[in-house]
Amino acid sequence: MMAGIMDSTIKRICGMLQSPDGMRRCAAAMVLGELAPKDVVIVKALGEALKDSNQLLTRYVLEAFEAIGSRGVVPFVLPLLDSEDMETKLRAASIIASAGGEMIGELRRQFEKASPQQKRLLVDILARMHSREAMDLILDVLFDPDFELVKEACQAVRRHIADATPKDRLALHKQVVKFMNGSRVKKNDRVLTSCLLLTGNIGASDAHNILLKFTLPKNLGYIRRNALIGINGLQLTGSASTTVVKQMFKYLSESDPQIVQLSLDIIEKQPPVAALDGEWKKLLKSKHPNVRAFSARKLASTDSPANNKLMMTLLEHPDTQVSEIAAGALARHKKSTKILLDALSRERNAETAWRLAKILKPHSPTVDKATVKKFSIIAARELEAGHSRYEAVFYFLRNIDPVIVDNVLTATGLKFKKAKKWTKASDCLKQLARAEGLDVGTRFELSVCNLKQSTKDVAPHLRAEDQALRGFQTLLTEKAFKLMERLKKEKCLDAADLFYVGFHFSEGTGEEQKFGRQILEYVAKRWPGAKDGKAAKNKLKLATSA
Repeated sequence: MMAGIMDSTIKRICGMLQSPDGMRRCAAAMVLGELAPKDVVIVKALGEALKDSNQLLTRYVLEAFEAIGSRGVVPFVLPLLDSEDMETKLRAASIIASAGGEMIGELRRQFEKASPQQKRLLVDILARMHSREAMDLILDVLFDPDFELVKEACQAVRRHIADATPKDRLALHKQVVKFMNGSRVKKNDRVLTSCLLLTGNIGASDAHNILLKFTLPKNLGYIRRNALIGINGLQLTGSASTTVVKQMFKYLSESDPQIVQLSLDIIEKQPPVAALDGEWKKLLKSKHPNVRAFSARKLASTDSPANNKLMMTLLEHPDTQVSEIAAGALARHKKSTKILLDALSRERNAETAWRLAKILKPHSPTVDKATVKKFSIIAARELEAGHSRYEAVFYFLRNIDPVIVDNVLTATGLKFKKAKKWTKASDCLKQLARAEGLDVGTRFELSVCNLKQSTKDVAPHLRAEDQALRGFQTLLTEKAFKLMERLKKEKCLDAADLFYVGFHFSEGTGEEQKFGRQILEYVAKRWPGAKDGKAAKNKLKLATSA
């Protein structure tokens, strides 16, 4: 009785598929999808509903077909391969593919009359089936004059082979190899190259043995290239990986750049082969830039004292890419710090020193105090001597602590000042202008050095541009800094220097004018008989009378 009620209910639901109300039709398809009855009548009713369905109803009917899982749905789904909606087209293809081998005959008939676009979709369906019959059709496609279709057949196998069981994969591999050894294929190089790609895409355990034979130099270039592409798609382990890498290594000296690059691609995917470690150095002299670079990367992967010495020599390699790889390795390798520091301490060429300093940047946190002191002395010595190498050493020291460089500049600047080398002293102290926490004492020393270099021309427009006067003007605003007292104690300043400062500020207003008069009074008193002392008296008289 219950079965009768259920049958009656399902029939009523099927009747709703013909309703003029679109929502009722969709609801009916959804319910049938949940119930998933395999009755032929119901499958037919759903199929008939597709004839005038909209996109939403089509989706629900296809979902019902997927749930039902009957091969009887295929005839209704086949026309949807021409659908403009890609989601509908792909879902239809999936339903047809799940129908299995019984659909091969129908697919073959469809293929014969299909358009180029439809053929691509049918090939995708065949690739999903993983059966001998489906693969036979795919192999037939390899003879098609439409090369794009042939490419799509190979790509379809690659896309869907992951869904095949190991048993099916092995069977497909044997099928392709047998086909490849047939007389028809041997006479057609284009089909042979496609078979090589299929062999790689299927990826059976012994595929590399088949493909390696076609990589040998006795084969035509394009056959070798396709065999190499096939190998590159394989997942190799153990002895198979070692065998392939050793073979690929032999091709790195060939003249064909494509063969070389494909061989490199394969080697890069595989684990290192210890037996080849000593061979990479030889390839640094290869005529192929990509081989030289690849060899350098292989060598650069090991952080050891011996290898770091090699990387140091490669810094001077004529191939810029090799040199940069070596630089990157030395920057990464923790064990290279000492050899880099030794090289920088000895290097006299400014450009090379700069490069070493930049490579050393990542090593900055590990540099000890004794080394810092050593390079501070080197930097000071180079700065005093006027060798541009000091800039590279400064860069190195700044990456450790910027204060180190500030201290070197200050000490060297004051040393130049003591020796009355005003220009050099200014050059040193100017570099501190942007230093954090630059104290007023250093700013005063810089202003004094600038004053000693000044032309001391009292013309207003020239005084306005004078760096020394600008410096003193700023210092005057520092209330805690006793500018007048410091000027009096500065032994290197003579009457002409102080008169010039006093003259300038006495023409100002407020505190500046007061400061200027104090200096003029000091000059008049300190050098009463001198020319600048008398000039100071006259300037004071003029200022008072005004």
